[in-house]
Amino acid sequence: MSKTIIALFITLLSAVNLNAQITKLIIGVDGFTCSLCAKGIEEQFKSLDFVKSVKTDLKKTEFALTFKSNPGIELSKIRDAVNDGGFSVRDIKIEAKGYIRGSPGSGFYLVTPNTAEFQLKNINDKIIDGDKVLIKGKVNSGIDLIDIVSLKKL
Repeated sequence: MSKTIIALFITLLSAVNLNAQITKLIIGVDGFTCSLCAKGIEEQFKSLDFVKSVKTDLKKTEFALTFKSNPGIELSKIRDAVNDGGFSVRDIKIEAKGYIRGSPGSGFYLVTPNTAEFQLKNINDKIIDGDKVLIKGKVNSGIDLIDIVSLKKL
């Protein structure tokens, strides 16, 4: 009986975690002015094993990245892909599903199975440890901190 309960718990936990991940990043890039430059950066992104697709917006000088299911996503590799091409990251907008860890006193973190934890800033909603959420925000450069633009409990 206890083995059945443990197996059921592990199955449910695994199924829930499949939906917890970064779903989209929009990378703002400074320094490129033509489609040839954009194509080079796009190819750099596509060479990363965790990137599923790349869409380029030349007017906004942004790249929208979507990801393969549950791979390990490394923001440092995304930044390196831009920098190696001779350009610089202006900003990174994020959309992610995950779980909240923490408290108002110690701070809140977004937990996903495909990235390091992100500390969350500017949380106005009442959330508690363990809440499943969808967040949209901006990743602060160089650190794993997200300025929350919107947060929705799931």
